[in-house]
Amino acid sequence: MSTDRTPLVDLALRDDDVLYDKLSIIIDSLDNLHQLDKTAFLKQVFEAAFLLIPEAQKGSLYELREGRYRPIFSRGYDEALLSRLTFGESEAFVDFTMDDDGRSSAYETLIIKRNSSAFNPETLELFRRLGTDGGFRTLYAPIRAEGKTFGLISLEKFDDGDFGRFSRKILQYYAWLISEFYAQRLRQEQETGHYREVIGSLISAIEVNDSYTNGHGRRVAAISGRLGMFLGLEPPELRDLHTAALLHDIGKIGVPSEILRKPGGLDEREYSIVKRHPVDSAKILGGISGFARVVELALRHHERYDGTGYPEGLSGDQLPLSAYVLQLADSFDAMTSDRAYRPARPILEALAEIRAGSGRQFHPRVAEAAILAFAG
Repeated sequence: MSTDRTPLVDLALRDDDVLYDKLSIIIDSLDNLHQLDKTAFLKQVFEAAFLLIPEAQKGSLYELREGRYRPIFSRGYDEALLSRLTFGESEAFVDFTMDDDGRSSAYETLIIKRNSSAFNPETLELFRRLGTDGGFRTLYAPIRAEGKTFGLISLEKFDDGDFGRFSRKILQYYAWLISEFYAQRLRQEQETGHYREVIGSLISAIEVNDSYTNGHGRRVAAISGRLGMFLGLEPPELRDLHTAALLHDIGKIGVPSEILRKPGGLDEREYSIVKRHPVDSAKILGGISGFARVVELALRHHERYDGTGYPEGLSGDQLPLSAYVLQLADSFDAMTSDRAYRPARPILEALAEIRAGSGRQFHPRVAEAAILAFAG
């Protein structure tokens, strides 16, 4: 890969055009970074750092994967050859000097000759073929987050002279940016773990009160997910639908177990108590941050397309399509599961009832999707 480019003079010269060019690269590299996936983010940041450091003739970005640091992006190197160069966690920073303070800092080292006792013969041969067995300067920065080193960004120059002070600052900044990205991912993973624990606890609270609800939320989530994908719902809608399906009956923890387990039909008083559970579900879930759409779906899962449902009697386009997906999935699982007052009904019989209720109880599009998805 060619590395020919017009060198940028040091920012300290304050040349207006050069300053504008550098600032433009920084701004462009930061634009919409939060919308990129990990691969696109790392590539954009690496390319920006390389372009902003005029002394760099070659460079690479390594990431820790499965216990080894592996190159994921590079400039100036034979990528097929470089891809074979991986390091164990104890090897990656041989010949490098770093402060063990947890900060994102940039360092410069002159490598006169590789330490032959620190690398195996295959790695030393790769260094030779890549031209990095000695006689070059490297400007490098570790990628650190939460006390762990996730990667390394390094830039090399093979002629005389050091890297400039501004170049070191640039690399330090971009290493910090990547480190913050990894730190955010770790926080998200921790939040996801906590989120799953909360969901699991809530599901247990639902299931302890009624044998029918044991597994009902998971089955409704599976049915809803299949219908949602069939109907082309977007990923955020599918995620909220899945959560709402798991938890839509959480309000039933306020319904006496003798009513939930009653083998015969409910009287008017008992039915009025059961009908409160969507509102109670919404109240319980409304206390969880980020659950606004989940709350709406849980509240609406007993509404009907013709407006004869509860709790508010909404109809037609007054409800989002995902609410009708949850409503049908809930009904379909209820029909095909054993209840205290009747055995499970065959799937084809349940689909026939869905077909008959299309345009009245069920949204026509959702009913059609269910018939197509489950008839075979």
